[in-house]
Amino acid sequence: MLRNACTYTYVLLSLAFIVVNVFTLSNLSPWIDEVMMLDTSYNMAVHGSWETTAWYRVAGQYPFPTYPPLYQALAAVWIWLFGSSLVVTRSMNLLITFILGGLCLRLMKRHGLQLTPWTVALFTFLLWGCSEMAWMYRNGRPDMLCALLLVLTLHAIDGYYARKSVSARLAVIAMSALLVCSGIQAAVCLLALWLFVFAVIRDWCKKAVHLLPLLLTGILIGMLMVALFMLVHGRLMAFASSIIQYSAILSKTALAVLPWASEMLGFSATPYVEKLLELSTDSGFCERLASIAGYRSYLLLSAITLVAYASCFRKKPLALIGDRGFLLLLFALYVPFMMTLAGRFADYYRWMAFLPLAASVTAIAARQRLWRAVFSVVTVVLTVIGLKSMLPDRQWDYAGLRSFVQRQHLKSSDAVVCPFSTFYAIKPLCDTCYFVGIFPTEYLGRVDYIIEAHGAANEFDQRISDYVNELKADSSFILTAIDRCERPSLTLYQIKKKHE
Repeated sequence: MLRNACTYTYVLLSLAFIVVNVFTLSNLSPWIDEVMMLDTSYNMAVHGSWETTAWYRVAGQYPFPTYPPLYQALAAVWIWLFGSSLVVTRSMNLLITFILGGLCLRLMKRHGLQLTPWTVALFTFLLWGCSEMAWMYRNGRPDMLCALLLVLTLHAIDGYYARKSVSARLAVIAMSALLVCSGIQAAVCLLALWLFVFAVIRDWCKKAVHLLPLLLTGILIGMLMVALFMLVHGRLMAFASSIIQYSAILSKTALAVLPWASEMLGFSATPYVEKLLELSTDSGFCERLASIAGYRSYLLLSAITLVAYASCFRKKPLALIGDRGFLLLLFALYVPFMMTLAGRFADYYRWMAFLPLAASVTAIAARQRLWRAVFSVVTVVLTVIGLKSMLPDRQWDYAGLRSFVQRQHLKSSDAVVCPFSTFYAIKPLCDTCYFVGIFPTEYLGRVDYIIEAHGAANEFDQRISDYVNELKADSSFILTAIDRCERPSLTLYQIKKKHE
């Protein structure tokens, strides 16, 4: 009876949040990472080609998506089945998040955390309602898939400890391999979790040692699968470069080793060094770790949860180290440190810290009525803030943007340079859409139209303006402004050569 009540609570509350999201997904403007990921998926679903005009050049090669391909492949299937509108495409992450939450609750119950309809509701509101989590599941990045596969890997590990059968071992290897295919950062998080268990939980030291070969085998197989995919497409070196350039430690190591390696192996290191120098920053470890200060709900919940555990265990403080909920809190505090140490802890990696923190909050709320009341109030406040983050932006009107694009009567044969914000509106109309905010202009073919963004344009939109100014300065081209959009501020130019 209690189990059914918990299930109904999670499903009904999640469905309510999904409905709210479906009606508000268009309030979030498409952005660079989302377009980079989904441009390939759209091209594969509609045109049957694993290509993109929304990626950067790596080591002098023509742009190609060098992110592990699992999410893009799933998105391609999703688009092929259900369509490519903004709401439909982004809804895939809503489904993934729904499954993720259910599996998290199942994992928590399996490890002895008490679940009641009240605590399930608390966890559900934290999962769907916090603005930082909402931002992650509302856009088209693969982070929720990474989280889902990490939790599935943990379920496979539980199955291995329960049975120790060949099939259980193969399941751990298979899930670890798929985890890499969803995102290498997720595999790094898994290894960070293994190290945490090995170092902190004494009873699990031997278990962790026996588990490590399976995890490493799976991760190695996953890396080989992704590397083979890149090799088939002629982008193995570009893939290796993309891994290095997004890790501060690997970048510094590569900059030191590349000049020596180029002499020994007889290749030019210049393209790789230039790219690493372009992307590298002078920020140190502490400065990169300090970015977590912007994660307000995480900091607030962490502080209150620490106080709650200290209060509940004040008479037996040594018992804390054996409490599963407190260990989840420690891991939530440990993840940002380890991921920053490994290379980076970007905003869209925050699920790695938030999910164990939400589980820890749920555990301590189940222990004492006072803290259940405190966390209920905090969660309501965070949910209100989260819901406010879903409201329309004054500078963004997707219906107006879509109307602006559709009234141009663009043909499928037209080639258009456009900002990321127009992605969902323009892709179904034109077969060739150049997102010059990231795609190098030297690879542009014939261009018939340019959509320029104005006003609060970011550095990526500025690249389109630079291209417009370049064409205006070229006497062989004629640029004619033929239409404008107010929110967001856009101008459509038609391009013609003078001899035409």
